[in-house]
Formats: sequence, C-alpha cells, structure tokens
Amino acid sequence: MKAARAIIISLILGILFGWVIRNISLPQATTNSLLEYLSMASDIFIKLIKMIVAPLIFASLSLGVINIGENSKGLGVLFGRVLGLFVISSICSLFIGWFVIDLFKPGLSMVEVGKSLLESGTIAGGKFDSSSISLSHFVQETIPDNIINAFAGGHIIQIVIFSIFFGVALTKVNPAGRELMRNLLDTLMHAMFAICNVVMKLVPIAVFASIANVIIKNGFGVLYTYMVFIVEYYLALIVVWLVIYLVSLKVVGRKINELIKAIIPPLSLSFATSSSEVAYPAVFEALEEHGVREKISSFVMPMGYSFNMIGSMVYFSFAIIFITQVFGIDISFTDKLYIFFMLLITSKGIAGVPRASIMVISSAVTAFHFPAASILLLLPIDAFADMGRSATNVYANAVMTTFIDKWHKD
Repeated sequence: MKAARAIIISLILGILFGWVIRNISLPQATTNSLLEYLSMASDIFIKLIKMIVAPLIFASLSLGVINIGENSKGLGVLFGRVLGLFVISSICSLFIGWFVIDLFKPGLSMVEVGKSLLESGTIAGGKFDSSSISLSHFVQETIPDNIINAFAGGHIIQIVIFSIFFGVALTKVNPAGRELMRNLLDTLMHAMFAICNVVMKLVPIAVFASIANVIIKNGFGVLYTYMVFIVEYYLALIVVWLVIYLVSLKVVGRKINELIKAIIPPLSLSFATSSSEVAYPAVFEALEEHGVREKISSFVMPMGYSFNMIGSMVYFSFAIIFITQVFGIDISFTDKLYIFFMLLITSKGIAGVPRASIMVISSAVTAFHFPAASILLLLPIDAFADMGRSATNVYANAVMTTFIDKWHKD
C-alpha cells in the first residue's frame, strides 16, 4: 500500500514539475540539460530491470518445472486438465486485450510523443524488423546454440527454452543431486527477488522522471491518452470477468454466486494492495467453505498463481499493441501471434515478482528490438493497471478452481 501511495505521489509531482518547467521561461540549454538528467534517471531504472530478468527467469522457471514434474506424478490427468484450462484462458485473455485496444487505438493520439522520444536518441533503442519474423528466425531465436551467449545477449526466449530443458533434466537425476540443484536455484531466485525489491524502490523516481519528461516535451494532452488507456484496459478486464462468470454459470451453476460473494473481501484487498498473493489464504478458505475439495484447491491454486495470470495477459497484449501504435511500428498478424506466444511463455517464469509485468514487457522489448523508451511510456500508469491485474488474477484462479473440482471426479 505504501509503495502504491509513493508511486501515485511521484506521478502527481512529476506532472506538476513538468507543467512548471514547460510554462516558465528557461534557457533552452537548461531545459535540454534537465531533460537529459530525467532521461538518465529513467534509463538507469531500465538497465537495472534488464540486469535481473534473465537470471530470475532461469532460476524460477527451472525450479517451477522441477516442482511440477514431481508433484504431477500420479496426477497426470488432473495436471493436464489444469494446464490445458490455464493455457486456453491465457490465450483468450490475450486476444480480448488485443481486440479492445485494436478497436479504440489510444496509442495513435501519442504518436508525437513517440517521435520526440525517438528523436531524443538517449533511450531510443533498436528498430523492429518484421521481415525477420519467419519460421527460420523463430527456430534460430528459440533454440540456443550457446547458453552463455543467450544470457549475455538477453535472448529471453532461448533462456526460457533452456530453463525448461534444464528443469526437466533435473527431475531425472538422483534425488540428492536434484535437491542440491533445487536449493541452488531457490537461493538464486530469492537473491534476484532481493535485488528486485531494491530496484522496485526506485519506481517512484523512474515514474517521476518519465512523466515529467513526457509533460515537458508534449504538454498535458498526453494525460488524456493515459486516462483513455486505463479506462479501455478496465473495460477489457470487465469483458474477461463477464466471460468467466458466464462460463462458470454453465459449468458450476448459480452456486458460483455464493463463492464470488465470499471472495469480495480478498478481491478488494488484492485490488487495494496490487498483490494477488495477499488474497491467497482468504480465497483458499472461501473455496473450502464453498465445498471445493482440498486436494483440488491445494493443487490448482498454486499452479494458478504461476500459470493463470489472466489479468496480466490482457495487459501484455494491451501494452504491446499500445507501443506499436505510439511508435508507428507496423507488425503483421503473424508477428503479433509470435510476440504473444513469447509473452505467454515468458510470463510463466516470473510469477509473484513485484511489478512482474514491467519485466515481462521489458523482455519482449529487448527480444523484438522495440524502442527502450516503450517501458517509460508504461511506467506512469502501471500502478493503476496493476490493481486491476491483481484482482482479476485472484478472481480467475478462484472461479477456475471450481471448474476443475467439477470436472475431476476421481
């Protein structure tokens, strides 16, 4: 809650600071120097985020594969149903977000902002080349020929593939060796969490710098687009909630209304704190009171928190399409499917990380050579989006656990 308050305060201060600088008569050289310092502060934050993404994905995804590989023994049918449901729901969520933002196109009103960020040169990044997206490129980018180069070059897809192979291989080694590697990976993951927590303390500074930079260059008009973005994103979330509810009526019946009433308090807590983890105990208890078998909820809920981040999926498609609109990046339908596939896989590696969406989007920005300034565009509104993401993730996991309880009858 304190972190969210600090971000909101820094957002307001950044807007006021940008308005003051834009409306007072400063020498152009002074304004340029100020913009350079603001860009530097934002750029440092981006570099720190990129620094921890690769090792964090490697450690957490490998560890997750080990745990799933062990826990799924004797539960093959249940595991398959759960994973299948979560993959389908994630794909549907990506497409709902894609449809809504493609319908309204809020990024087109910020094209001038994108041009000014690119012209500044300090955080411009690379250029997306749609011609590079092909089956050959997919294979080359997906299969690492040298894992050290993959880490050094920030090739996230290759790291994800290696992590999955590595995790599966560890389930086949002797228990003593597997336990040793599990402890090493767990230590590495929590070390990255510790670094992440420190880096996230800089989010208010990065938000202040990025929004002030945008306001100084482009004025207050950009705020309207941000507001439209958030409204449209929440509209997409409402569509997702409604679809899940209608499906639950078909699968579970009107009993689902009792569960939804029971989880309103943890949903509110998750929304207020921008954290789905804080709602876990209360939701678990509500599922038990609702009659969901403990062996089902104890298996499905932990998987859901890693594999069923529906609210996040909506945001990922929203963010990527928004970036392409702002920077005038022309990508085909096939290109978008490729990018969304990468987001679908990469997001499974950093579940539970504070502001995980920034890291996932950062990995896509790096992998597909989008301008690095893309992250700065999203920082000012990420806190507001995170509230809806977290609540949606909790709602989806709770309701879908009842689906599995209904379908799995052994």
